[in-house]
Amino acid sequence: MKRLIINIIALMTIGQLSAQTMITGSEWDNPLVTSVNRETAHMLAIPDALGTTADMSQSPWYQSLDGVWRFQWVGVPTSAKTEWCAKDFDDASWTNIDVPSSWQVWGLNHNKSWDKPLYCNTSYPFSYNESTYSVMADRPSWFTYTGSKKNPVGTYRRHFTIPDTWKGRDVYVRFNSVGHGYYLWINGQCVGYSEDSYLPSEFKITDYLVEGDNTIALQVYRFTSGSFLECQDYWRLTGIHRSSFLWSAPKSQIRDYFFTTDLDATYTNAKANVKVTLEGADALSGGTVEASIVRNGSPIATASASVAAELSLDMDVTAPDKWSAETPNLYDLVLTLKDAEGNVIDRRGSKVGFREVSVRNDGALLINGQRMVFHGVNRHDFSPINGRAITPEEIEQDILCMKRLNINAIRTSHYPNDPVFYDLCDKYGMYVLAEANVECHGNWNLSHVSQFKNAMVERSQNHVRWMRNHVCIFMWSFGNESGNGNNFAAVQAAIKELDKTRLTHYEGGSDYADVSSSMYWDYNGIKNKGMNQKNRPHIQCENSHSMGNSMGNVREMFDLYEQYPCLTGEFIWDFKDQGLLTKSSDGQDYWAYGGDFGDNPNDGNFCINGLVHPDWSYTAKTYNTKKI
Repeated sequence: MKRLIINIIALMTIGQLSAQTMITGSEWDNPLVTSVNRETAHMLAIPDALGTTADMSQSPWYQSLDGVWRFQWVGVPTSAKTEWCAKDFDDASWTNIDVPSSWQVWGLNHNKSWDKPLYCNTSYPFSYNESTYSVMADRPSWFTYTGSKKNPVGTYRRHFTIPDTWKGRDVYVRFNSVGHGYYLWINGQCVGYSEDSYLPSEFKITDYLVEGDNTIALQVYRFTSGSFLECQDYWRLTGIHRSSFLWSAPKSQIRDYFFTTDLDATYTNAKANVKVTLEGADALSGGTVEASIVRNGSPIATASASVAAELSLDMDVTAPDKWSAETPNLYDLVLTLKDAEGNVIDRRGSKVGFREVSVRNDGALLINGQRMVFHGVNRHDFSPINGRAITPEEIEQDILCMKRLNINAIRTSHYPNDPVFYDLCDKYGMYVLAEANVECHGNWNLSHVSQFKNAMVERSQNHVRWMRNHVCIFMWSFGNESGNGNNFAAVQAAIKELDKTRLTHYEGGSDYADVSSSMYWDYNGIKNKGMNQKNRPHIQCENSHSMGNSMGNVREMFDLYEQYPCLTGEFIWDFKDQGLLTKSSDGQDYWAYGGDFGDNPNDGNFCINGLVHPDWSYTAKTYNTKKI
């Protein structure tokens, strides 16, 4: 460890940049450190010449980093050389790996001797020091991650060139998912560190770039202090799991915005508001910010304000078409930053909708004034082919399959999904219970431990900042099965500081949240709740465990949900079998589950409990769900 720290300090020149924080190389094993030099989370949009909401990859200020990277795997952190991240390091002998991918799945499919996929439900597949929470404590000999594979590290490298048209602008790199913690290098200089495997992470890299050829390198750790909060019931996989890209913005730019709507008492007309944060506003004295809500190419409402670091724009909208799962009406929001001469400096846009979440005095949850009963499912962001690296086409197929089954709501169990998912839920109409990447199932007491308070709060804050402009999201969830510690009181306060337009949820400690919640309560328990609770909604965030020949009494449960106003329906566990496509010893394809790769600890076939099979083929439970 000491040599690793010395090497990092020797390589980096961050100390020369006064705005940056010094990196020690030990951040990955310290629960008090969740990032270094990472940009504050903000809305997802990047500059667009037209301000439309087309695929951001069509923007001239976007450059994809997806594709083939060079990759080197080692079994323990001390074997990961920092000199591998130097600009001119010769990586010719390394493996070509596809990005995005999960290295365990990719390695399995390419006959590599790396660590294999591991499925575990409630246990940590590592041991830790109960005082310092170091993840490098000695493991039992039967653990997969022990000895020479105690904590693998994957080093990724590739080259890129910045377009000449980006000169004079700031350049950022964004990774939509990297697990479970990584250091970033640009041209041999260590830029920063980041945890939280399922939210975007972003770094400003302007000052590290050179003309012509540039190199980018990541060192990704299998286990970090962030792994304590990622003990979900799923395949434990690692790598650059989602798309990554470079993007460019002017020095004076629209850095963030938050669009909200307030429907009148009859849910007919609306007041729209957009709060805007600018960066470099001082350089645009006399400039303006203009907001337009556009439908079919024509503005239906506009507003403008003078440039300031923070500003708020209000618009009256007459009889907008409201958004719901049944009628997912969307509008284009276009924000334009201009200088004093009227020249366009920056333009951003996204899809928005008019939708209002409220609670009636009998505890009913309302959307646009209508009482809701959710026919929901829990969904993992998972590909049976590539593990955690799921394609946009697979995500769309998941949602279209749900629509065909009359499912109207999704809980993102138990972490934020790919940004593409929320775009598609906006488009097709799905109510989203958006869950933060927090589950310490292996030690529920951590929600009482002060060392993890900041990480728990930050994961919800960043979740809200990145995703809050998506109209499909009706509720924020603190996480899953992490005890009832008072760290969650701080989580609730942090969410409400950022967004007062949505309700909050946490099954493990409903007293902290806006709604009460349960899992797998029986008929009499739910009936009693419905009869006696009048002050707030109650939601079954998991129910009707769809493993094997199950779900025979779901209709009876929905009779209760429909009868009692405070009951809001349920989210079936879960949507699709988490089977990994692999081959048997005789070359036959089959869907693998825990233990099939010699992975320990594992929970066997407990990941095979979906309404549909991994390839979306139907089961008897599928037809039952569609009918109900």
